Amino acid sequence: MMRLLRLQKFKEESGAVLVMVAIFMVVLLGFIAITIDGGRLYSEKSKLQKALDAAVLSGAQELKTSQAMATSNAKDVSQKNGVTLMDAHLTFTSSSIKATKQINVPLTFARVLGFKNTNVSATAKAIVAPLKKASGVAPIAVDKNSVPDSLVLNCGQSNPGKNHGNCGYIDLNGSGANGLADAIVNGSTFDVGSKIVETEPGGKQGPVNDAIQSLIDSDASKSYCQSAATADNSCKRVITVVVIDTWADANGKSNLTIVGLAAYWIEKYQNKTLYGQFIKMVSPGEIGSETAIGDYNLYGVKLAE
Repeated sequence: MMRLLRLQKFKEESGAVLVMVAIFMVVLLGFIAITIDGGRLYSEKSKLQKALDAAVLSGAQELKTSQAMATSNAKDVSQKNGVTLMDAHLTFTSSSIKATKQINVPLTFARVLGFKNTNVSATAKAIVAPLKKASGVAPIAVDKNSVPDSLVLNCGQSNPGKNHGNCGYIDLNGSGANGLADAIVNGSTFDVGSKIVETEPGGKQGPVNDAIQSLIDSDASKSYCQSAATADNSCKRVITVVVIDTWADANGKSNLTIVGLAAYWIEKYQNKTLYGQFIKMVSPGEIGSETAIGDYNLYGVKLAE
């Protein structure tokens, strides 16, 4: 009789252990699901976010040119990063592009808990605004009224004016003609608004001619750099120039306030005259909020969210 009772008790305890083991396995699988599937969700979310960030930054580069080109750029870049964007995923303002995308991610271990898949989403927004500070800027100043219609940057004629003794150059701490030529090729750093610059009188024709020609020669193998319509900021002959309010009060060594920056495609330099064309451009730098010269101001891009 006692043996039967002990056998019955053993069966009951064995059943309880099985129940506990089953519960433990469910809990264990839950932790595995959280660890593995959770890691996968984090990875997919990160991948999606990076793709959208890259897409809006690329799209914003063309936002001042056309919304169609901005859309095309954003779609192309996102596709290269493994994410397909449709028109419905993109929203625009005159100064921003925003992408929102949701994807479905299949789960593995979470299936034992009844979860087959779940959605992850991401949003990215890039804004376009005038640059207030940039490096790689040529020490050449132009009147804001010259932008964008003037096709020549003249010495002693219309820019900056025949009575001022200036050819539109900015003094770089007394570095003279050689310093001017070097800065035309390699650029300098300028701030909009808070920066007062001093003019550099004289033509500096020889050094300036050599500097300009070196920029043109550097692009000899780049067919897209040979036209203002197709050139971009990878072209050496596309320079950034300083925009001032007016040359009216300048005479010899004079202090001028920068009101903006603009991109200028160089056709040639001849007889102290720089021939070319202002172009719309987005370039690296620190962005601000206002511009004195509209869409032909040099613009920058940054992520806003």
